Amino acid sequence: MTTPENHQPSTKKPKLNKGIRVVLFMILATIVVITACEIAGWPFLRAPVEKFLKTKLERVVSLDAPFKLHLLGGVKLEIGGLYIAAPDGFDAPYLVDAKNIALALRYSDLIQFKSAEAFRIKSLQVDSIDAKLIRHADGHATWQFKPDDSPSNPIPIIETLIVKNGAAQFDDPITQSALSMSFNTNEGSADNTPTSLVIVKGKFRQKPLNGKINTDGFLPIATQDASSPAVATTLWLDYGGIHADFKGAASDLFGRQDIKGSYNIKGASLGILGDLIDTPLPTTDPFKLSGNIEKDDVVWLIKVASATVGRSSLSGNFRYDPKPAKPILSGTLSGSQFYLADLAPAFGSKNEDGSQSKKRDGHAIPDRPIDLPSLNKLDAQIKVDLTYLELGNAFNHPISPFKADLSIDNGKLTLSEIDAKTADGSLSGLISVDAHADNTALATQPIAPVIPKWKIDLVWKNINLEKWLKVSEERKQEAKEKGKKNTPPAYVTGQLNGKTNLSGTGNSTAQLLGSLDGDIAMVIQNGSISHLIIEVLGLDIAQGLGMLIRGDESLPMQCAVIDLKATKGLVEPTVAMIDTPVTLVLIDGNLSLAKESLNLRLTAKPKNMSPLTARSPIHVTGTFSDPKASPEGGPIAARILGGLALAIINPFAAILPFIDTGDSSAVSPCKQSLTNLKSVK
Repeated sequence: MTTPENHQPSTKKPKLNKGIRVVLFMILATIVVITACEIAGWPFLRAPVEKFLKTKLERVVSLDAPFKLHLLGGVKLEIGGLYIAAPDGFDAPYLVDAKNIALALRYSDLIQFKSAEAFRIKSLQVDSIDAKLIRHADGHATWQFKPDDSPSNPIPIIETLIVKNGAAQFDDPITQSALSMSFNTNEGSADNTPTSLVIVKGKFRQKPLNGKINTDGFLPIATQDASSPAVATTLWLDYGGIHADFKGAASDLFGRQDIKGSYNIKGASLGILGDLIDTPLPTTDPFKLSGNIEKDDVVWLIKVASATVGRSSLSGNFRYDPKPAKPILSGTLSGSQFYLADLAPAFGSKNEDGSQSKKRDGHAIPDRPIDLPSLNKLDAQIKVDLTYLELGNAFNHPISPFKADLSIDNGKLTLSEIDAKTADGSLSGLISVDAHADNTALATQPIAPVIPKWKIDLVWKNINLEKWLKVSEERKQEAKEKGKKNTPPAYVTGQLNGKTNLSGTGNSTAQLLGSLDGDIAMVIQNGSISHLIIEVLGLDIAQGLGMLIRGDESLPMQCAVIDLKATKGLVEPTVAMIDTPVTLVLIDGNLSLAKESLNLRLTAKPKNMSPLTARSPIHVTGTFSDPKASPEGGPIAARILGGLALAIINPFAAILPFIDTGDSSAVSPCKQSLTNLKSVK
């Protein structure tokens, strides 16, 4: 029996359990293998990853060597190249071909990632990348993969992005685009100032396009965070003859897409700008625009500080809201001066690109189609407030002011509530064109072409012709050369009243005028007419020469009445006469707006005697582009009877409502003249 004093502790070490030794060996082996794989870059995973991507994307995918994957401290992947094939049926070498790619991810981002959120990438660097983005007319595109009914994930957030040499080709018949792009960016790294550049060239909607965008990096504007900081952005763009510059800031490119800055645009025609932004704008003379633009979420606010179109100077403030099913444009169009002649290109005198349109041989009226169906692209409510509307060289006074409401509603453009003042008189009424496209037809039926319907309903009151009509510079110069101190009298004076009530159809000026139906009625009261005009119309040699010798003088007009009836473009006078104390001038015949032909007869019936009178009705024939005037031959008796026959026409159609003496007890000269004319039957 041993005692505690005699007990000696064992110096032999205990042996580990065999199972524990195996576990430890496996752990050690795993560490060694992982370390070896980590050092080698897990090259054997290259083939499985390729196979996984090929199955997922349903097309050929290859990852070029060197393939290096590192998992310690985060996921780091380096590959020599990435190739993703284009799907069958596309004439494209690939969808993506990229070289020397380096990707870095954090485990914390992988663990916290939720499918509804944007995936965060620590860094992405690419030496070169080329993409072929091609879509066919049936909608199939190279970038389409296996259909997925799940909601699409937001664009990933990249903290550091470096693309040394990027390129892309974008061909899309749906948007009529054939563009090539080059880009590079270096942003997010602490030792670099963020810079990004995109250069675009090619064709868009059949017109050449070139542009360049510089930003202080793409990353801040791609965060999909409405509170992300705005990034300084400059842009220039050439498109089909227009040049645009923008300087400002952009943010949240893949979210709200907010933009704010200033712009300058110039070009051959506003119609080209409208084509670029898919908004109906008229064909015009050369233009320049400058102002500020702001996009807050989806609504655009556009301030046009200065706009010159031809000789016109305009400005305005507009709001464009694309949220409704049909976008809405609202605002105010103002202007210090607007020249009516600057509207001529919109009605066919120029092509959409601003070049001069060719007229048909022997025709004067433009027949270039007007893009009226594009009015169906949006609705609009715009207040027009022009300080000064210049009518042309023949007019001494402009319309000042000119106010109206311009609206576009379901393809119908209306200029209503017209309120215009000129030469002590006024102009009111409306002008409309209905180009509504019927979208209710069955899909199996062809869409019928839109045939615009026009309506012109205007009234003018108490316009002082002496103030309104300008004495030509030639007449002024002629009077000056003859030593006359006073300005020659106006050809016509008096108060002009009248109305126009016309309708027609067509998508060009020629078609519209060739289809006109309706009435035009005009009355001049308390006026005068150049004596020389009357004598020339009567071919009175003696009195005509007398006027040339002693100068022109004015004859009082008892009445001047024109009542025209239009039927399918054929315009005929119901009554047309000028009544003075010495001569009654009657006009009959017709003119065809469809054929642009003239067939008018002017007959002067003298009330006095002249020894050398050779009065004969004058025929005006030919075309608008080549009119001809000649005296009528034949017996004097036949000429007299022909003149009297004009009096059979009923002269009371639409004229009398405009004959107002202002005094119910006074006898109107025009009423008296019309009564006398009717009694000559």
